[in-house]
Amino acid sequence: MSEEKHTGKSFVGLLHSRKFFCLMGAAFLAYANISVFFGFYDHLRTLPIDPADYGVLIGALAAVALLVRPLISPFFHAGNARSLLFLGTSLAVASLAAYSLADEFWSLLLIRVLHGLSFAVVGTALMTLIVEVIPKDRSAQFFGYIAVVTLIPNTLVPPFLPFLGNLLGGFNQILLVFAALTLLMFPLVWAIEGDGTDKERKSVPTGLTRQEILEDLRDPQVILLLLSMLMLYCGHALIFFFLDGYGKSIEVAYAGVFLTLSTIGEIGVRVVAGSSFDRQDKVRLSIRTLVVLAICYVLLAHSTGIWLFFALGLLFGLGWGIAMPVFNGLMFEISKPRFRAFNINLGMQMFQAGFFFGPIIGAPLLARWGYGTIYHLCAGLSILAAFFMTIIKKPADKKYAEKEKKNE
Repeated sequence: MSEEKHTGKSFVGLLHSRKFFCLMGAAFLAYANISVFFGFYDHLRTLPIDPADYGVLIGALAAVALLVRPLISPFFHAGNARSLLFLGTSLAVASLAAYSLADEFWSLLLIRVLHGLSFAVVGTALMTLIVEVIPKDRSAQFFGYIAVVTLIPNTLVPPFLPFLGNLLGGFNQILLVFAALTLLMFPLVWAIEGDGTDKERKSVPTGLTRQEILEDLRDPQVILLLLSMLMLYCGHALIFFFLDGYGKSIEVAYAGVFLTLSTIGEIGVRVVAGSSFDRQDKVRLSIRTLVVLAICYVLLAHSTGIWLFFALGLLFGLGWGIAMPVFNGLMFEISKPRFRAFNINLGMQMFQAGFFFGPIIGAPLLARWGYGTIYHLCAGLSILAAFFMTIIKKPADKKYAEKEKKNE
């Protein structure tokens, strides 16, 4: 049986398929589940909790997902992902509803851990199902569309939270509404059906064995690409967490507009130019994008005017909008079909890792040398990532490609 059966599906046909819309709808709801916590810090201030513990409670969800997802990924496959998505969704709904029951540190920490676990299960199961339908000749464009779907909640939800809080009576009530909205994932997951032949349906997929995981992780191309992703996401995180303070230090008001412009750039380039990502050499495109991002980081470190500052916001959005889906598309291409879901999930974890390590690296640098040093570091990380990309060879080795061709 060819493992390329699903991933070779017509891109146009896929865009009009029920499975595609169900998967994208489920991804949108999963990330809306997270974007609602934009107002979590203000909610914590209303509770009898020591402000010193806020960081632990805010970071607990991401930390759990970061630790758990790599551990559970090998056990997810096309045969069990749908059932596990039901399980993860159930945990997510229960977690959102349970926040209204917690009013002190330990109970809230327990709920954050359960919520992080649910997010890890939902995210891993969704990506395992998504990998099954990615067209092999449009992988970067497809990942661009996925990224747009997951960015939309971060753009739409936060501005409405104050209005919803006043309307519903508080943050806990908002979470109850989002718990109800998350229930919509159940019919979407139910509607996700496998296609394939009778022979394929009767086959029993299995999780990766320990030997297979070690074989995959001995592939230098996979490791180099993961490291490049980590460096890209560390730079992204360092801008996200320290931009507001940097804006104030150079007397730029409304620094948050920078992130709005970057989001517009990310979405715009993926929608308008996404189809070109797969027509180019992904390695070369990644290297060029990383070099441009490095230049932007240096310019940001020396920015003094409002126009350059906001122009860089748009340029960063364009760069991230190209690099992220191209990296994921490249990971899809260099991975053997058996390892694709596992490697894509590892790539997604690099985003979480970047947002975990970025602030840890940035905070002491800021305290000792200031904001400029942070963004010069980001430039260095981008150049190092570009160097790693020069070592990566053209996707798919010839022997393996010939073997795949025979199986088709």
